[in-house]
Amino acid sequence: MDFFKKSKTNLFDFVKEPSLPWTNRVVISAAGVIASGWTLDSKVFLFSSDEYSISDPITGQREIRNYDEDNSAMTKFSKDNLEFNIDELGQTIKIFGLRGGDGNHCTTDFWNLDSFSPSLGEQIIGIQNIKTRQNQTEYWKEFELISLINLEYTTLKFGFSPNEKHFGIFGSGGAEIFTRQ
Repeated sequence: MDFFKKSKTNLFDFVKEPSLPWTNRVVISAAGVIASGWTLDSKVFLFSSDEYSISDPITGQREIRNYDEDNSAMTKFSKDNLEFNIDELGQTIKIFGLRGGDGNHCTTDFWNLDSFSPSLGEQIIGIQNIKTRQNQTEYWKEFELISLINLEYTTLKFGFSPNEKHFGIFGSGGAEIFTRQ
C-alpha cells in the first residue's frame, strides 16, 4: 500500500452550505483581521491593526467599534496573546489568532469542527455531529465541508461560541458566522 500516493480528489468539489440546524449565515466583512473570538455573551470579536469591533452573531450589526485613536489596543492583549480586555464591556475574553490560540471545536451536544488542507496554503473547515457520523475510509468524508462567501480558503481560525448556538470561521477578511435554527 502506498501511503504517499497523492489523492486525485478535489475537496473544493464537496463544499456546500451546512445542513440543519446551522442554517443562518452572517458575513461580517473586515480588513486585516489578526485576532478574533467571542465575548462572554457570544458576540463576535474582530481585531485588526487599527480597530476592533463587537458584532451581533445573528444580524452581523456592529455594536461596538473602537478605532484605537490613542494606539492603546495592543496593550489590551495578555502576555501570551490568548486573552483581550474589552474596556467597553468590562470583560476579558479568550481570543484566537496572533501567535497562538484557537477556538472551541466541539459542543456538549457533539457538534465538531475540523480543518482540512487539500494542498499547501489551502484550508477547508468541516462540521459533523459525532453522534450521527458514519465511519468513512477517508476522515474528511465524515464532515460537511463548508463553502465560504467572503473569506479565502487560507489561514482560517474557527470555533463555537460560548453558548454553543453559533460557530464562526474567521480569516483576515472578517468572519462568517453560522447560527442554529
